[in-house]
This record gives sequence, C-alpha cells and structure tokens, in this order.
Amino acid sequence: MESSATAQPLTRTEWIDRQLRAAILTNDLAPGEKLVTTTLAERWQVSPTPLRESLKRLAADGLVELTPHGSARVAPLSLDDAREVYELRLQLEPQALRRSVERSDDEHRAMVTDTFESLTQVGDVVSAVAAHQAFHAALLARCDSRWLLRLTALLAEHAQRYATASAAGRGRGADTLAEHRALRDAAVAGEGAEAEVLLADHLERSLAALTP
Repeated sequence: MESSATAQPLTRTEWIDRQLRAAILTNDLAPGEKLVTTTLAERWQVSPTPLRESLKRLAADGLVELTPHGSARVAPLSLDDAREVYELRLQLEPQALRRSVERSDDEHRAMVTDTFESLTQVGDVVSAVAAHQAFHAALLARCDSRWLLRLTALLAEHAQRYATASAAGRGRGADTLAEHRALRDAAVAGEGAEAEVLLADHLERSLAALTP
C-alpha cells in the first residue's frame, strides 16, 4: 500500500473522478440519474472541465452513459447485467486470489489484516463501500497478472453498485462479515486453494442475494 508520505497529490480531474465514482457506487447518484455538469461543478466547487474529463473516464468503465448530444447519465442496473458481472467475477477472481496468496509476504498479509479490521469498524455507506473495496483489492494485490487485476477491479466496481442498491444484499451483513473473516484467515495462513474455494462461495452467495 502506498504511504501518505510517498503518494502523489491528486490532480483536479483525479479528485473529481474519486468523488463521482464514490457517489455512483454508493447510489448517491442513482442508476439512470441525469448528470448535469453545471450542477455537479457547483456541488464540488470545481470548473466543468475536469468533470467532463472524469465523465469520459467513467463512461469508458461502463459506470456512465454518454449521448451523442453531450448529455450523461449514471448507467442503469439490470438483473441480467448483475448475473453477467458475477459470472465473470467467478471465472476470474478466485484464480487471481490463489495466485496472490501463492506470492504473499509479510507486507501483503499485514495489508489483508489491516483492511479487514477497517471493514469491521465502518459506519456510513461511503466508508463501508470504500473499506469493502479495499479489502477485496488487498486480497488480490499480489496476483502476478496485471490484466487479471485490471479486469477484476472493474468487475468489482460494478458488483459494488448492485450490492449497495440491493436490500437483500444489505441484509447479508453478518454472513458477509463471517465470509470475509474466513477469506482473511485463509489468505494470511497461505491457504491459496482454500481461499479460492471460499471466494467462489462468497461470490455465489452474493449473487443469490441480489437475484430472485
């Protein structure tokens, strides 16, 4: 993990990108909601230019839809899309976790432990979503494939939207924490095969909670 001492300061576009992503992933900006540049610029006290750049980035990741006329909206949600997102996660994420655990070291194990502890101490939706993303990213951090890391991160973002929007998903709180604890234990113990099975089970349960 990058320390605050060595982290580069965010550009204005990167800062806006984080604000927009967080607002979409927490459903503060709802699926299908029109994104008016002037309104968002006033909300975050920035000029429209970095907002437009950020909207293009988010559109490339499928979180925002742009029209030929220049308007934008939050990408809608659908059950078919949720199933496809989780089916792809099931194909990619468990193997990425196994490869990460196989290459784990003391720093990685500490990262997994620390992000799990943060996951147990969250309160509001924004911090809960950030902690959940950080934990799953930490689990996969030692995977040796940049493509696997890139694709799993993108899919995890889309899955987070469904988890946040779903009342059924929110009702899995205690079960989800237990599943995350088991994942932490397996990763820290270096049990790559066990972690792979646990993650597949976790993703299948999460999908079942989202879909009828």
